[in-house]
Parts: sequence; structure tokens; C-alpha cells
Amino acid sequence: MRKACLFFILAAFLLAPLAATAQVLEKGRLRDVLPDDGLDKSSVVVLRDQAALNAHYYLADETVLGLSKKTEALFARYRTGPGVALLLVVAYPSDEEARRVYERFGRDFFLKTFDGKSPRTLEKLETGDYAAAVLARSVLIVVLEAPNRKSCDELARRAEERALALF
Repeated sequence: MRKACLFFILAAFLLAPLAATAQVLEKGRLRDVLPDDGLDKSSVVVLRDQAALNAHYYLADETVLGLSKKTEALFARYRTGPGVALLLVVAYPSDEEARRVYERFGRDFFLKTFDGKSPRTLEKLETGDYAAAVLARSVLIVVLEAPNRKSCDELARRAEERALALF
């Protein structure tokens, strides 16, 4: 009897992290956050860690976005009028964790205009492209590259609207 109880306690302990991850993935429906207009469907990639992201877009050697088994992340390319934009969407287990990552990432990635108290930022990068970050509850939306301010802002807003409707 004691061995059976210990077995169930151990099983519950070991499966708890999997249940939490399954909640994020089930709750997330992250694919539904990606706006359809302009999406290159063949470019959508599920990211499980920083190495997977770096294979598609190099950000850093460290896990600057906190990608892990507890997060769900997608990377996609979008066709815009003047070119191509890159979108990264990450769902975190909690609003608080998403905020912590947003603030850390924003301070590291954006040089001029980032204010961690504001849920959105948009900036022209040194390369001439535009980037944006939006915090929508437990979802971080990042436009990594967009050819102009308008396409960057529109893509970020469309993803934000969808994230707020789903989460």
C-alpha cells in the first residue's frame, strides 16, 4: 500500500511540469495569434529554445526571451507592400513572467525609446529596418524586422488584437 502511494506521489511530482506546459500549449492556440494577411505559411516555425530561434534569427547567445518547455513560441515571415517583416510570438505561463521578459528584452534590444511601463514600443533600428515589441497579457509579440514604420506597426497591432482576443 505504501509503495503504491509513493508511486502516485512520485508520478504526480514528475508529471506536474508536463501538465503546466500542456496548459500553456492548450490555452495558447498561439497559431491563431498570427495574422493571416501577408503570412508566408511555409515560414511558420515552432521554437522550443534559444538555439532554435537563433537558427532562424540570431538574437543572442543567452536565453534573452526565456524560451523553454514552459513557453510556446512561433516565428514567421510576412510579405508587406515594401518587403518582408519577421514576427516572433511567445506565450508565457503567466502575465508576470511575460512582463519580466518584455522589460529585460526591451532594455537589451531597443536603444532609444524603450519604456518598460508601456506595453508597446516601436523603433527604427541602425540597419534602417523597424522593430516593435508588444506585451499582450501573457503573450510577447516582437516584430524583429520590417521595411517601414507603417508595416511594423500594423503587423504588431494585428497580432496584439488577436492575442488579446484569445488570452
